[in-house]
Amino acid sequence: MKALFLIVLALSILGTGAYFSYEILIQPQRALQEEKAQPPPLPPPDPTVEDFEKAKEVTKAGKLVDSREALATFVEHYPESSKIGEAKDLLGNINTTLFLSTRPTPEKQEYIVKSGDVISRVAKHLAVSPELLMRMNNLKTDKLQIGQKLTYAPADFSLIISRQTNRVTVRNQGRFFKHYPILSWSSEHSKTHAPGGKIVPHVKQAGKVRDKVAWLDDERVIFTEPGYWGSKFWIEISIKGCTLYPQPEKNAPETPSSKPTTGGITLARPALTELAALLSAGDPVTLE
Repeated sequence: MKALFLIVLALSILGTGAYFSYEILIQPQRALQEEKAQPPPLPPPDPTVEDFEKAKEVTKAGKLVDSREALATFVEHYPESSKIGEAKDLLGNINTTLFLSTRPTPEKQEYIVKSGDVISRVAKHLAVSPELLMRMNNLKTDKLQIGQKLTYAPADFSLIISRQTNRVTVRNQGRFFKHYPILSWSSEHSKTHAPGGKIVPHVKQAGKVRDKVAWLDDERVIFTEPGYWGSKFWIEISIKGCTLYPQPEKNAPETPSSKPTTGGITLARPALTELAALLSAGDPVTLE
């Protein structure tokens, strides 16, 4: 009887130990494995999506001025939205469609050409570049006629070249206007490493647009010459290694217009054509 009691006691102790071992050691490990096997939880719904969809509906209705304001408000109020990239793409396309055309907008004004007017003098009087005035009015030549109506809008552009977003962003009067993807960086501004492999952080730099260069058949041309808007454009920046130029065609022979001798940043060619119309020498540039 005593032996039986000892056997039962031993089994009880062993069973209790096994139970606690399971609860303390095995069960948590199994629960952790099961948890890891589960798909990641769905992110919480983005409350800004509804506002974005409303702005898109205005765009689909063809109300570009209203859509511009709705998207501009969205971009300013919801910079962390999951839809911010799509909203900026839409807004940028609408901005250039309205700005670089004769389509009426609330901010556009009208100028009537007088005797003795030439495009450069009128542009200076209206505080825009001659290229921008021509592009806004779809002018194929710089010749003006007395009584001709020209539309223009306030232009106060600045440029942000961002390593973080890998984009060139244009702002007008302090507000987002359009952004363009950067295709490649100069070695001057790509990630650099100190001895030992440590990445050296880049410093924010301020500069300005120094000049706009138009290349046609590897010859430099100015805005009054035929074929100007079919040219290959560079935007020269005062910050070393930041001149913007179009990505060279694959396997194309190297020519003076292929790329700046000091290096630069490549964008798509249509982006440079728009920037050549929008920007003027002296416009501020920030590299961040």
